[in-house]
Amino acid sequence: MSGWDWFEGVAAADETDEAGEVDRVHWQQCFGTHAGQKVLAELERSILRTALGPQSPDRAIWMREGQRALVLQMVRLARGSVERGAADKG
Repeated sequence: MSGWDWFEGVAAADETDEAGEVDRVHWQQCFGTHAGQKVLAELERSILRTALGPQSPDRAIWMREGQRALVLQMVRLARGSVERGAADKG
């Protein structure tokens, strides 16, 4: 195994249902709790609702954008399949 070959194994390891969708129930179980909701709220407050200043270096902006993408993905997965379908279309 070399290069990106390991990535093929990751996709195969995901469990899928009859429709071919990856099982994301664990996201709802984790973030559906009171503690999980508090974690998501804190991530949204500290990453999504704050801005870097105009003097921020490019590397800080790129890092923040990566953080924003991760938090948004976590929120999307935690919402579940009904809201996920609507979010993907819009």
